[in-house]
Amino acid sequence: MANIYFNLVFILLLYVLEILSLDLKNVIDHYERYNLMKTGEYPVEVAEVKPFYIDVYPVTNAQFWKFKQLRSGYKTDAETQNWSYVLRPFVNGTEVAQFKDAPWVEVKGAQWDKPEGPNSTILDRLDYPVVHVSYHDAKAFCEHYKKRIPLEVEWEFAARGGYYAKDYPWGDRYQKNRANLWQVKYNFISTHHEDRHCSTKSQKNWRLYDMQGNVWEWTDTRYYERVVPRHVQDRMYVVKGCSFVDTRDGRSNSIVRVAQRMGLVPSYTAQNVGFRCVKSAKHYWKPPVAPPKKVLPMDRPSGPRHHLRSEMADPDLAEKLKQQRLKRKEEL
Repeated sequence: MANIYFNLVFILLLYVLEILSLDLKNVIDHYERYNLMKTGEYPVEVAEVKPFYIDVYPVTNAQFWKFKQLRSGYKTDAETQNWSYVLRPFVNGTEVAQFKDAPWVEVKGAQWDKPEGPNSTILDRLDYPVVHVSYHDAKAFCEHYKKRIPLEVEWEFAARGGYYAKDYPWGDRYQKNRANLWQVKYNFISTHHEDRHCSTKSQKNWRLYDMQGNVWEWTDTRYYERVVPRHVQDRMYVVKGCSFVDTRDGRSNSIVRVAQRMGLVPSYTAQNVGFRCVKSAKHYWKPPVAPPKKVLPMDRPSGPRHHLRSEMADPDLAEKLKQQRLKRKEEL
């Protein structure tokens, strides 16, 4: 008898746990959906993308250096404000002590050619993506070369390389060596990764590189949180692609996927934010032109017959031609 009661209690306990697990799953799904709605990833929208060209790589330090030489008087936002955000492991101990446990440190003198501060250089990283550039800096660079910053839909369309609704540029299955991401436990003391040269091929269809990982990339699309009234939000722009401090599962910063998006103010600069350029393409394809319709005799408009000048000048000739036409008609 005791065994029967025990079995009944055990079955009832399993039933309760099943109900609780279902409720917990619904709560988790609702929370995840809320976060996606907050950032604008949900619900999915269908958009039309016009033809465009996009850079194969993000803009590198060498390219931005050349731009600075051509625009000698131009100063980036980081140079103007004389500081930028640097990840704490890249800053020396004396500066870190001033900020305690903050993951991102406001380092004086950090800018595009001094990524970690005044004592750093880019001479050995000319093929790395340029960082510490704001939306204004990216726009100035693109306009100088008669290009522009990509829209979010253009960037995402190019990142998927023709695939539909895929999590990553290469498909739905995560591949470790396809993107430069944070591969170890996020610990400010342990080994860390950094942005590396533009060599990680994100997808093979269009041979684009670093569409996932390495650095966040500016877009020209305004960012709005859908659960917050727009009139109380600051002016922000969408950045895409994630960076070297993000992870696959989101344990460190953002979850890496093509749809991931984040909003930053236009003057924001940091060690993990860069950009690439696009250019609108002309429509070289023209729709085929239908051949002119052949007008049949019965389709010709009826109207008064126009006499030839020779007929009007010589009445006898006109009468002779009339007789010939009548004779030909009788023969038919």
